[in-house]
Amino acid sequence: MRPNRPAARAAVALIATLGLTGLAACGSASSPSAGSTGGSTAASTAGSTGGSTPAASATRTPAPDGGALKGLTATGAVDLKTAPKVSLGKTPISTKVVDRRVLTEGTGPGATTADTVRLRAQIFNGTSGKLLDDGYGQGRAAEGYRLGRADLIAGFTDGLVGATKGARIAFTIPPEKGFGSAGNQNLGVAGTDTIVVVADIADVHSALSQIDGAQTAAPAGLPTVEFKNGPTKEPTVTVPKSAAPTTTQQATLVQGTGATVEKGQTITAQYHGVLWKDGSVFDSSWQRGAAADFPIGVGQVIPGWDKTLVGKKVGSRVLLVIPPADGYGTAGSPPKIAGTDTLVFVVDILDAY
Repeated sequence: MRPNRPAARAAVALIATLGLTGLAACGSASSPSAGSTGGSTAASTAGSTGGSTPAASATRTPAPDGGALKGLTATGAVDLKTAPKVSLGKTPISTKVVDRRVLTEGTGPGATTADTVRLRAQIFNGTSGKLLDDGYGQGRAAEGYRLGRADLIAGFTDGLVGATKGARIAFTIPPEKGFGSAGNQNLGVAGTDTIVVVADIADVHSALSQIDGAQTAAPAGLPTVEFKNGPTKEPTVTVPKSAAPTTTQQATLVQGTGATVEKGQTITAQYHGVLWKDGSVFDSSWQRGAAADFPIGVGQVIPGWDKTLVGKKVGSRVLLVIPPADGYGTAGSPPKIAGTDTLVFVVDILDAY
């Protein structure tokens, strides 16, 4: 279910603007989120909660540490406050594979595709040497990306696998792992251009894969929720025969102990949505087999999500009942959701970044 779906926030700049995220829909035409984007600050412990299970490690071979970037320099401290002074050296830089160079060593385990990486990056056209995007620009902050997301282009993910906290790395994104032979004329990237990324790594952490805490019963008059097949499968939601509430209702069924979700962050969540009128499923990330990522509190999801999920703890399971005014309004979201439909969601919050 796709809550609303506006364009990516300007704050994620080139990663979204250049299309390094494809901003693919999270599923059906009625998904609760307006769009999937990366980007905003989160504590390194955002995914650590009591009573919940961290995501299993997913491995991917780090990009080769080859010679395409041997002339590149990036001077200055990795303090995530001051932009490095970058020189690409001899141009054009062109590679057939993602090539990576560690400029400053970090600490801790290297990122896998199960991890979320927060970074500040400068991105260049390797042919012309032109700066395409500056993650240290005014008003910008560290931006987060869950590397397992299907909407990240392959070269961006490949370049970040193996990155460690506190490191400064440089990597290439060849056309085959980026825009392909079509390039992107609007952004000044030809189909033969290799992109060069210089990234300072603020944090590497794992999201939860499931929520295991003891679940409390829903308040009287609200739907009941049962996970008959365990927390990795969609729940059974039973809607009362009574009239739907006329205002948004929420109940925390499992209280997480992780970081508090803040306005402007991106959450990673599993969710299941049914209609109050008949209990039919209109969208479910659990049924699709993968968690989804949504900017929260910034109007890129339906109002009922923005109003209720900001302030919740990572590791929480939340039941939401959302009338049309806080859902899709009188227009609904055809073909499944009419303008008079009240929506019921079960949401497991696995990460916030």
